[in-house]
Amino acid sequence: MSRGRVGRAALLALLASAAPARGNGRFPASSSLDFQPGRPDHIAVGVTFGLLVSRDGGATWRWDCEAAIGFEGTYDPIYLWSPSGALFASTFNGLKVARDPCGWQAVPGPVGAADVTALAIGGDGAIWAAVSDLASGTALYRSDDDGRRFTASALPGQVGDVWHSIAVAPDDPRRIYVTGRRMMAGAPTRVLYRSTDGGASWVELPTDALVGAATSELFLAAIDPRAPDHVYALVTDVGPGLRTALYRTTDAGAALPAGPTWTRVLEVPTRITGVVVRTTGLVLAITPAMGLYRSADGGASFALVPGVTLDGRCLRERADGTLWMCTNNLPPDRATLHVATEPTTWSPRLAFAGLTGPTRCPGGTVQHDTCEATLWCGLRDNLAIVADDTGCVPPPDAGPDAPGATGGAGGCCGVGDGPGVEVALVVLGLARRRRQRARVAR
Repeated sequence: MSRGRVGRAALLALLASAAPARGNGRFPASSSLDFQPGRPDHIAVGVTFGLLVSRDGGATWRWDCEAAIGFEGTYDPIYLWSPSGALFASTFNGLKVARDPCGWQAVPGPVGAADVTALAIGGDGAIWAAVSDLASGTALYRSDDDGRRFTASALPGQVGDVWHSIAVAPDDPRRIYVTGRRMMAGAPTRVLYRSTDGGASWVELPTDALVGAATSELFLAAIDPRAPDHVYALVTDVGPGLRTALYRTTDAGAALPAGPTWTRVLEVPTRITGVVVRTTGLVLAITPAMGLYRSADGGASFALVPGVTLDGRCLRERADGTLWMCTNNLPPDRATLHVATEPTTWSPRLAFAGLTGPTRCPGGTVQHDTCEATLWCGLRDNLAIVADDTGCVPPPDAGPDAPGATGGAGGCCGVGDGPGVEVALVVLGLARRRRQRARVAR
């Protein structure tokens, strides 16, 4: 992409055409959510223009751009905290980790350089990363030292396998499930593996009862925190005609050849983007634009929760029992996070206009030189962000009382300066696109 100067009028015309502003070709929205184990006030929110992090329970939010993390384009990493406070991100360029807010880097070994398509952290702190490389093969890796060293597990992957999801039983970290797609000479097939000994050995479970088209995707959606044999899986047919079926089994530990008994308990003509099994036994499933579904009988049947019209992109339950939902930042409340204690009543928790600023890092880091000094001010203007501690020059028509007004030519990202073209490219989605992986929130 060109890094030359863009005239002030041309840039303003580009920025004005974004209503609302887009990041990498997509409307700004949240897509994933994770809490640090043992520190629920540490929150990571994946958004369509990077990552938002709060370390004070949501009172303040800092932004990391994609370049700082180590990816670009229309792609949604899986973000997970480890108990130590290290933050991990799966990317097609390898698994990245930030052990301090300014230090995103690749983990050592092959996991740090390959396409990581699934990621999970168990209750024992073990980190599981699935590598899917159509050319050189696939593998599942485990780390027991907070991601400093990964070793391959015994999962029998083949060249052509693409792993979709990893799920670790909340009450039994030795119970792990992995799903994927196997590219055979004929039609691709869905595969499901289970380990009951921490990955030392695996058995392949039958998937015939998980009905779907040849191109459908199989994801593990949730495991009951009280019973590792109670598992929920999603089968999404991506075309023609998008549909998602939610399946439930209560005997996922069943011996072969019969394997688990799966029952379809919900089907909708869209994606199911999050499934939560609460410690009370209530089961929830969220969809974009089609509402929230609830099961009061342990997942055997579901009904639409009346009055919940949020466009749900992810759903999580925090350790304190509160529910958190990713949403699309559109009217009426323009919030990208909502919270609830009961699924019938949701309150806005974060709007993009309430972001605090970029993660502040020293010069010479990508976070400073690209995210803060080049991209932040244009993003701030387009998302109408009120707070700012970077000294941005306000847009020409903002007036002397606008947030960030300095009365001089100082500050970052002056409109009409060289970096302005980067703002336009990122905000309006003119950067080079990469693939987007659909997944459910873990």
